[in-house]
Amino acid sequence: MALEARRRRIGGGERAIEIVDLVGRLDMPGAALLRNTVQEILKEGCPRIAVNMAECVEIHREMMGTFHSLGRACIRAGGGLALFGATGDVLEYIRRFGDKSLAPWFGDEKAAVAALGGHVEPEAPKEAESERPSVVAIGSDAVFRTVFWKLTALGGRPIAKFDSIAGARDYMARKTIHSILLDSKLSPHEIARFLRELRINSKLKAIGIFIIGPPSQLWTGRSLVQEGADSYVPLSFTGEEIEAKLDARTFFTRLKEIYDRFDARAKAKENP
Repeated sequence: MALEARRRRIGGGERAIEIVDLVGRLDMPGAALLRNTVQEILKEGCPRIAVNMAECVEIHREMMGTFHSLGRACIRAGGGLALFGATGDVLEYIRRFGDKSLAPWFGDEKAAVAALGGHVEPEAPKEAESERPSVVAIGSDAVFRTVFWKLTALGGRPIAKFDSIAGARDYMARKTIHSILLDSKLSPHEIARFLRELRINSKLKAIGIFIIGPPSQLWTGRSLVQEGADSYVPLSFTGEEIEAKLDARTFFTRLKEIYDRFDARAKAKENP
């Protein structure tokens, strides 16, 4: 989906804020479009720019450099650049690689507009919504690219994807977690230590933990189940190694069946 950049303005005069609504994939062609759009706004004399990423479905890592250079341009012009509305993987990449001094990010439009000095109409406080539990997927480079990026939701829950256990820890400390997918190609010793940490954590000990891997890792997977994981879910391949062609439909069907059974057990415990 090619990127679209839609412009709208809030307020007027020195307190005017230009909003750029991004829709689609923020890849290299998208970066060029965004850069041209911001440069046009600066030429028009509006140095305060907020970028709405609520409908940005994908972001390339190199894009953070573009945001930082545009942030510097806005600051030189006497204003600033702010990002808001990002969710899921897009938000995690911004948090991981972003620089808040050049391109700070916010949860919603009003917060971004206020940070840039724009006028925000006060509103009556709303009752806080409960956070949706998420699934955390942690995988090696091969599984990350071939399997986890294909997953967008599991059991109706959003999925946060990471390429290391260390990278997932901060996210898990801040969020409500339903379950974890762990790639058996990661270090078995590191996984086992992580499983023990989870099972003694009062907040996380009841979550589902599922080890993912090819048939050749079945023995490793079963040993990790003995360490505290709930199940080993074999990937289905034409061959046995992870580089072989993945039969995605078979794997995703099997994973959903296991998740449905896990959810059913949890509901039975809540309503005996």
